Amino acid sequence: ELLAFIDVAICSTRLCEQMNMSVGEMLDYLKSRGCRIGGVTEGEHGVLWYDERGEVQRLAALNIPADLVIDTSGAGDVFHGAYIASYLDRPGAEWIDHFRYARAASAFKVQHLGNEAGLPSREDVARMRDKYERE
Repeated sequence: ELLAFIDVAICSTRLCEQMNMSVGEMLDYLKSRGCRIGGVTEGEHGVLWYDERGEVQRLAALNIPADLVIDTSGAGDVFHGAYIASYLDRPGAEWIDHFRYARAASAFKVQHLGNEAGLPSREDVARMRDKYERE
C-alpha cells in the first residue's frame, strides 16, 4: 500500500527472493504500483533500474579489485543514503547521476571494515569515481 506514495523505490535482490519474484518482475511490480523510479540492487552486479520513461537500464558496479574488498556489509545502506544525498544536493540532475554517485560511495564502503569507517565523504566519492569509473 505504501508504494503508491513512493516516488523512488530501490530494493535488493533479497526482497525479490522474499516476494518470489525475478528482478524483472519486481521492476514491473514497482511500475504497476506507481513508483516513478524503481530498481533492484544486485551487489557486485550493480543495479537494474528504470527511469521516468520506464526505460530499464543496468548500471554496473565499479570494478574494485577483489583483494581490496574487505567488508560488504552495509554497502547497500551506503548506496541508498548516497543517492538520496546526491538528489538533495542536486535535485535537477538525472537519476543515473545520483546512482553513479551512490555506486562510488558503496565502492568506498566495501574497502573499509565496519560501518563508520566505511562512510565516505564527498572527497572519498570523488576519488572512487576518478579511479574506477570508465563510463
